Amino acid sequence: MKQMTIILMILFVCISAFNAQAQNVDDYLTQILEETGYSKEDYVKGYLQPLSTSLGTSLSGAMYHRGSTKSLPRFDVGIKTVFIPLPDEAKSFDINTNSFGTLTVPTVFGAEAENNQLGIPGGFDNDFFALPVLHANVGLAGNLEATARFATANTDIFGDLVLYGAGLKYGLSDLIPIPMFPVDFAVQGSYHKFAVGDFMDAGTFNMNFQASAGIPLSPISFYGGIGYDNSTMVINTDELVPGNLAVGEVSINGENNVRFNVGVSFTLLFFNVHADYALGKYNSINGGLMLVL
Repeated sequence: MKQMTIILMILFVCISAFNAQAQNVDDYLTQILEETGYSKEDYVKGYLQPLSTSLGTSLSGAMYHRGSTKSLPRFDVGIKTVFIPLPDEAKSFDINTNSFGTLTVPTVFGAEAENNQLGIPGGFDNDFFALPVLHANVGLAGNLEATARFATANTDIFGDLVLYGAGLKYGLSDLIPIPMFPVDFAVQGSYHKFAVGDFMDAGTFNMNFQASAGIPLSPISFYGGIGYDNSTMVINTDELVPGNLAVGEVSINGENNVRFNVGVSFTLLFFNVHADYALGKYNSINGGLMLVL
């Protein structure tokens, strides 16, 4: 998808920053790392760790907008987007040294190289991270609903960029009846994979407990839930980083964990629009526009 340019720009910054300042890193940063015992692999992990967490938040976000499940053969399909306002903690990390004190260095989302005054790789210097995907829900038998998500792009620099995900949702409304105040409940599990050429391979597992309730005689409903996310990103630094900075494959776990969200949904005829706010390691604003059948 063309909108996934943000991902490509981030990766381009990774490459250009390391290439443009490789000599400075070898001369200056390597001295610091040797003096502290902080390895190059640790530095690469610190530099890219917020990207892993952001991907985990994005791939697990906007997974649902209702607690009910569709029945066969009903479905809805559309575009979902996760927007993450990046916190300050995502833009830098600290290296504790003896001779130099505590150095605060930029992550991939941090200050650009010319602004950090340390002669080391800078970041993208952006305040947000966004990831749109195609999203479809299909009703199955037995209170089950399947979810599929997909995005792809072909680039000259990075090769193929592919995202795909799948999930299964089980409705609990029949097991938790609340006749005086009807609320729909469900549980959902999903897995997503995100790959960019030979540079990156990321995966995210997500589980949700969700609920929704509509306003009688109104197209408006409210939804929310609690989720748990687990994400891992593998970076091939031999493809990404030049010279002595390459340290082979580096696995970086996202700092995602428990997440809460609450939102509002509006359905009119065959169209639905919804948005919610999620609280987690990185907070996010999630939304979607769906064709409902």
